[in-house]
Amino acid sequence: MIGALVYLQLTSIKNALLGRFRRLRNPRYLFAALVGAAYFYFLVFRRSHHAGAHHEPVMPMQAGRFLELIGGAGLFVAVVLAWILPNSRAALTFTEAEVAFLFPAPISRRTLVHFKLLKSQLSILLSSVILTVISNRWSFVGGGAWVHATGWWVIFSLYNLHLIGASFARERLLGFGINPLRRRLLACGLLVLLGFTTWFWMHRSLPLRSDDDVQNVTSLLDYVKTVLMSPPLGWVLMPFRLVVRPFLAADLISFFSAIWPVLLLLAGHYAWVVSSAVAFEEASIARSQKHAERVAAMRAGKWSGGAPTRKRREPFTLSPGGLPSLAFLWKGLIAAGPMFYPRYWFLAGGLLATGIIWFGRDPVYRSIVGGVVAICSALCVYGLLFGPVLARRGLALMLERMDLVKSYPLRGWQVLLGELLCPVTILCVFEWVMLSLLALAILFLQRGEDISSSMMLTGLVSASLLIVPLAGLLFALNYAGALYFPAWLSATVQQGAGIEKVGQRLIFLVGYLVVLLVALLPATLLGAVPFLLVYLYSDWFPLAIALGSVIACIVLLSELSVALWWLGQRFERFDLSAEMPRT
Repeated sequence: MIGALVYLQLTSIKNALLGRFRRLRNPRYLFAALVGAAYFYFLVFRRSHHAGAHHEPVMPMQAGRFLELIGGAGLFVAVVLAWILPNSRAALTFTEAEVAFLFPAPISRRTLVHFKLLKSQLSILLSSVILTVISNRWSFVGGGAWVHATGWWVIFSLYNLHLIGASFARERLLGFGINPLRRRLLACGLLVLLGFTTWFWMHRSLPLRSDDDVQNVTSLLDYVKTVLMSPPLGWVLMPFRLVVRPFLAADLISFFSAIWPVLLLLAGHYAWVVSSAVAFEEASIARSQKHAERVAAMRAGKWSGGAPTRKRREPFTLSPGGLPSLAFLWKGLIAAGPMFYPRYWFLAGGLLATGIIWFGRDPVYRSIVGGVVAICSALCVYGLLFGPVLARRGLALMLERMDLVKSYPLRGWQVLLGELLCPVTILCVFEWVMLSLLALAILFLQRGEDISSSMMLTGLVSASLLIVPLAGLLFALNYAGALYFPAWLSATVQQGAGIEKVGQRLIFLVGYLVVLLVALLPATLLGAVPFLLVYLYSDWFPLAIALGSVIACIVLLSELSVALWWLGQRFERFDLSAEMPRT
């Protein structure tokens, strides 16, 4: 029976590969596949080969121990969440076809578990190969490609076995009357006990923390390492450190000395999973049906999956009259869910600001405030540039419901303005919160130096003003791509993966960035003129920033208005059946 299951898996893989190769007959997919292959070669494989040909990185013992501690702590958190968060019954993920053919077959429950484990090995091996190619470029990690590949495989396989075993164990706990709430309270109580015991041990056995322990990044990392190695937390993390240790082995001798405890853990988890006599068939069937319904609903343009959900609270009261575009915003915020309501973002920002003020008042925590500056800066740039790209799924849904949207008694620019309001509002609120935290952290970090509160406030207000039209232009560029190249957009948001989809996304992203730079050029030039004039003649830097940003904001708003009018004309003439021929 195992041989038949192996044959089924190999045949499925062969058919999937043949289907992808046949799809390359289409020039659109072939060109995208060539771009994706070139990307992987020049940015991943070529660099990895070039780095390996010149030197073999050697990781210091102290760095290796710290990485082992951090990796073990991360794996510990993932395992704890696997016991706390899930609320469902024990179920293995099968497709509808597998449920229809395997469940009625005369095979045992253990054989179904073996089939699931065998099927999961394909994704584990593929993930291990991809991460091995990436990790070979890390100069701070020793070892070779085979060491990294085996290390990744061990980590993923052991974690996958533990997830299955934990789901079976949670099912057994239900039989003993321990519901999810009691299980979570028990797990949280154990975590609190572990944290309190570790703190008590450190307080009794280690010297008190001094200001030098958190003065810079190096001392802060040493202090974190001391905390993670203190009993009993260090004892609890030891099995997780053993799992990470083979990946960090510097040579084959240390690898073979580190791999045998992990193989014992792997064998123990395998015995635990296959010996668990837990009924999972009914829950697995229900899960496969829900998954099939969710996929079908997504393809039909229903992002909620078609399942009944509880009524969501309105983000704001919608008046009977007013701008029609506000109705799109109201509907979009309800569909996005409570997590995207602006008030929750402002509440989270207020809590983070309180933490920055708390740490910023003490010069000892200067390195923590500097880390906040780096994180907020990175999130601002990443969210502004790639937030609209990541929201491409909404564009595909707009194309799918185009016939319904075009029946509204609205002009094309009104519909597009309404479609833009929700994502632009969410992105602007996120950027405003990040900019406020960034300005607050810089004020505490540069206290006593050449920076004033008025200058920081002027920069914050100016950046907040520029965010609005800039975010609108970024989303408008994506809508232009959807209206002028709908076939490419549909291909980039299809389910599944492949090298040709990577190429399609790269081509789309390059065009997006080029058009963005062209759109920013007039605003930059026109905003620089009043900025330089005021700064050179009055030497008042805040006024120069404010005037330059206002002029740039007006230019960007004008460009956005022209773009909305232009795209509105395209929207009114758009015919989806003519734009997306069969391939």
